[in-house]
Order: sequence, then C-alpha cells, then structure tokens
Amino acid sequence: MSATGTRDMAIANSVVDLITLRDQSRKELTECINKMKGPKALVLDPSLSGPLGLIAEKQLLKEHGVEKTYHLRSEPFETDQRRVMFLVRDKIWNMKAIAKQVKFNQSNRQKLEYCVIVVPRRTIVCERVLEEEGIYNDVQLGEFDLGLIPCEDDVISMEYPDALRECLCDGDFSSLFYAARCIRKLESRFGIIPTIKGKGASAKKVADIIVRMRRELPEESCGEGEEQEIDELILVDRESDLVTPMLTQLTYEGLIDDIYGISNGIVELPSELISSAPQVGDKKARVKVQFNSSDQLFALLRDANFEQVGSIVKKRATFLKAVQDEKDSLQGKSVTEIKEYVRKLKEINIQQEKNLLSLHTSIALEIKSLVTSCLFSRRLEMEQGILQGRIGPDRAVEYIQHLLCRREPFLKTLRFLCLSSLIFNGIKRLENLKTEFIQVYGFEVMQTLEKLEKVNLIKKAESTSSIAAAAANISAATAGISVAQLTNKLTQSTGWEGMKKKLKLVVETEDDSFNDDIAYCYSGYAPISSRIAETALFPPAGGWGAADETFSLVPGPLFEHVQQSSPSAATVTTPPKTAARAANTRHVALIFFVGGATCAEVSTIRHLARQQTRGSAGNMSRHYIVGTTKLISGDSLLGTFHDLLPTPARPGSAQTSRHHSSILRV
Repeated sequence: MSATGTRDMAIANSVVDLITLRDQSRKELTECINKMKGPKALVLDPSLSGPLGLIAEKQLLKEHGVEKTYHLRSEPFETDQRRVMFLVRDKIWNMKAIAKQVKFNQSNRQKLEYCVIVVPRRTIVCERVLEEEGIYNDVQLGEFDLGLIPCEDDVISMEYPDALRECLCDGDFSSLFYAARCIRKLESRFGIIPTIKGKGASAKKVADIIVRMRRELPEESCGEGEEQEIDELILVDRESDLVTPMLTQLTYEGLIDDIYGISNGIVELPSELISSAPQVGDKKARVKVQFNSSDQLFALLRDANFEQVGSIVKKRATFLKAVQDEKDSLQGKSVTEIKEYVRKLKEINIQQEKNLLSLHTSIALEIKSLVTSCLFSRRLEMEQGILQGRIGPDRAVEYIQHLLCRREPFLKTLRFLCLSSLIFNGIKRLENLKTEFIQVYGFEVMQTLEKLEKVNLIKKAESTSSIAAAAANISAATAGISVAQLTNKLTQSTGWEGMKKKLKLVVETEDDSFNDDIAYCYSGYAPISSRIAETALFPPAGGWGAADETFSLVPGPLFEHVQQSSPSAATVTTPPKTAARAANTRHVALIFFVGGATCAEVSTIRHLARQQTRGSAGNMSRHYIVGTTKLISGDSLLGTFHDLLPTPARPGSAQTSRHHSSILRV
C-alpha cells in the first residue's frame, strides 16, 4: 500500500474529519510551491522533512514542478536547476545558510531564481538577516503555516520541537502565538470550542491569545453558525510537569521511542529484526519502518504496558492461526459459510498480518532482552525508587556517578540528573557533578548545563540549615510545635512529596484498581500532566475552579474561559457550572500539550478514554483528541537545549534529501 493510503487509513476513523484538515495543508503547500513557476529544486530545512512527509508525498511535489529535493546544510551545494525554492523554519542560521548558498551560486556566475518560504511565518528578524547578508533583493519571500498535522486518528501535532526551550530559556513566546493560531484554524473548520480550561503559565497565554484573536476578528470570519464538533479544549503546560519526560516510557510504543526513536511515525530499526529486509551483514544497518494505527497489531500493542505485550502478541498469533485453519476446513461447508469466510479474508490480509506479527514479535523480543538486562533493570529501579520515596538524594547522586563512570550516552545520564533535581528540589553536590559531566562528555556540554540551570531543570539544593531557619521563624509564632517537627512538615508538604500525595501520583501495582488507572502506562506512576487532564475532564463538584487547591503545588495558574457564540461576548471569567445538553450523545475533548507530549502520555489519555467510555452512563460516548506542539521523548526534549544548531554536513556526504526515500511497509 502507498504511503498516502496508509496515512489515510491511520486518520480515517477520527471523531472529527482529519483528512480534510490534512488536505487543507496540502493545498496551502502546493499554493506556496506554485509561487515559483516551472521546474525547480526544493531545498528543505531538515527538521521539516518528516512533518512534510505526513501531508505530501514525492509524487505530489513532482506534479507541482519539484524536480530535485535537497536538505539545507551549512555548506553550499551545486544544482543544475535554474529555480531554487527554500522551505525553512524562521531561524537565523537558516537565513545565513541560504545567503551562503546564494552567494556561492553568484560567485560561480550562476543566474538562478530564488524563492524563500518561511515556516510558520516570515519575521522581521529573518528579513533583517537577509538584508545584512546582502541578498534580500535577490529572493522572493513567502510564508507557509504548517499548522496542526494529523499523525493518528486521535493525535495532531504542530511538530514544533523548540517550544519549551524558546519559552523558558530564550524568552521567545512566538510558539505560543503559533499554537493559538493553529487552534483558531481548527475552530474555523470544526466550530467554536465553547470551553477552554487548563493549567500553567504558557497554557494560559495560549488561551488568552485564542480569546483575543476571536475578539479582534470580524463576526463573519469567526466560524459562527457551524456545528460545534469539539466540546472543550484542555491546555496542559509542559512546564507544569517536567518530571514525566525524564522517566523511561513503559508502554510498547514509548519503549520503541526511547530505544530506537520515533520521528513522524517512522522508526529506524536494525535490519536483522526485519525478515523481509535484505540482509547486508552489517549489524549497524538500519531499515525505516512506518508505524501507525493502520497496522492493527501495532494499534493493539502501542498503549499496552510492556509486561502485557507478550500475551497480546500470542492472542494475535492464535487468531491468525484460527483463520488459516478455517481455510483448510472449508470443504463441505455451505455457500453461506464460504461467503462469510471470504468476507473475513477481505478484512484481513493474512500474509500482511503474518509479516506484521513476525515484525512485532522480533521487536518485542529485542526490547525484552534490553528491559531485562541488569543496566536497564537498575535504572528502572532507581527511577521507581525516587518516585516512591524509597531512594534518597545521596543514592541518586551515586547512580549518576555510576552512569558517568560507564560513559553512558550524555542525554540518558542528563535525564536522570534532571529527574533527581526535580524530585529532590535540587542536588547538593551539583557543582561537583557538573565538573564530572564536563570531564566525561567534553567542555561543550557546559552551555547545556547552564541552560538547564537557567530553567530550573537542574539546580542546587537548599541547605538543611536554611529550611530549619524558616521553620524556626514559624515555630516562634506557633506554640507546641518543635523546630524539628516543623522542618519535617515543611519538607513533606511542599514539592514532590506534597504533590505525590495530593494528586495520587504513585499507585500500588497490587491494587485492584491499578489496571484502570492511568498509572498503568508507567507501571505505578500517574503523570502530573495526565492527572490535570483527567481532573479537567471530570472536575470536582464545585467545577474546574474548585481544583485549584488540588493543584496548588503544581507550577502555573489554573484557568477557565467560556467562548460565547458572539466573539465580542467571549469572557475570561470562570463560568457557572452548566448542565450537559440533553440531546448530546457524544462529547469530544481536545487535550493540547503546550511544550510537547510523550508517546506514553498519549497512551494515558487513550487509557482514560477507554475506562471512562466503559463506565459512562446512558448513550453518551466520550472521544479525546491529543494535540501537542511536538511529540517528544526525554532525549529529544533535552536535545533542544543541547544542540541549538543544525548538524553540519559530513565531508563527502550526499546533500540530496532522503525525505522521500522508500520506507519498508510490511
């Protein structure tokens, strides 16, 4: 099946029409490409290559004059095309790389036409850089809003990787404007979202911008009169939960992401795991495989805790064997029974399903060998131990030093350092650890550590004496409570320990309710972000505003907006509790993660949807769509702080993009 076909299957069953949303992006992309008439070379920002692959295939680009596709690199390249179109993000280094390419061609006396399309919009900074480089008048400028890209039938993403770093580290909040604009585009297609609520400073900024945008637009441009297909928007701020991305994901899809990396639904797997791939004898050889819900077995496996993967694979194998055995026993069956079997075969491509079963069995066995290794088991034990409070800061530091001694991958070690700092509210021996990081990984990591300190992902712990001094001041005005008792109470009621108890973040796996709780996806830990979403979807008796006390220890304000049918009537005050419309038979909520969401967090929302649908009364059906600025892992999130510049091209490497290279489909 073609790439377009599998993508259509993956999003065809969405509760809202995501295919038309995708097609609108395709239309806008081709309109941008058509601004330059005739055959042309398309030079892509490497970070846009994957997202564009989700909305446009090679054939579509070719139909609109794209003869060759390249990646923009730090070094210029030669092309035989007279027209060159650059499609890049609005970054300074991209403008400088474009200028270098144009000047290179001019120095070779090549008279070419240039068009620069900036994603998501052209900015004054971009224009200024082109002016300073002296090529502003040599290029045609345009912009393309990539918008929200349908990744699955319940997942849409901006695929904007730097949102968190830009907000926290750079003081650049443009990503929040882009997020608000994307949601407004959704509203223009699917109707106004009546209720917006959420938690976190950046999330509140997005909500405020959405409301302001509606007020500033004329009535006829606001999409009023259209059927409201989405009932509520819940904005979850990544800054409100920095702990979760630092943990190892324990769902099937999450582990694949942590071990191999998933980028825009594509995984590069070792070739020996894939029986249909040509074996080249190189253990480092990789094959690209596309994963989405069009693969029925992957759809069953992706959200499962890894401990249950084996039983799911076994059930699928038994089912396929039963279908095959039924074929062998057709002789003597009635015409009706044969027709029923043929109908079943049309729904199930036996050979394809066998290939998929073989693939996922190989992946599961490979992951199992890693998960059961001493190194992985110890890391998981350390993570679970500090979450539960069984392991203290001293043992955590010892483990970090163990990782440093083993020269484990930088981002893996950094993740555990950040996790420890967040849980223990700082690290006492942080300066010593920073020195050891520099000794092991090189001087260049110093900037990364400084940036993480700036945003409080790592910090030095307050001394016990300063906490005791604060307790002494309170004790002086409080009769009957000793300084020691008050010091202990202050430590327990604030920070992680306080949050853990208030939000029930740690759930015992022996409890009968464990499999029904979102903590199932992390083997006993419920993400703060998912608890926010869960409470927003089913608020306490006093409404969402009454949850403020529950989330008082979570950073950022709690907010709620009501959008009236008229934009001028949109209010930012908390509305009174309203009764559900009796005629409604379904409720659709968009849970949008500002700053990124992990695969395992998406699984918690799906898990929540399944449990709540199962327990819902009457005819009401509940559907949740996850939106995000980017699908992330802990490594990719920290990577935005570590590697701010594109990777330079290797000497002698091919510059031609492999964006549309063939992908193995089994």
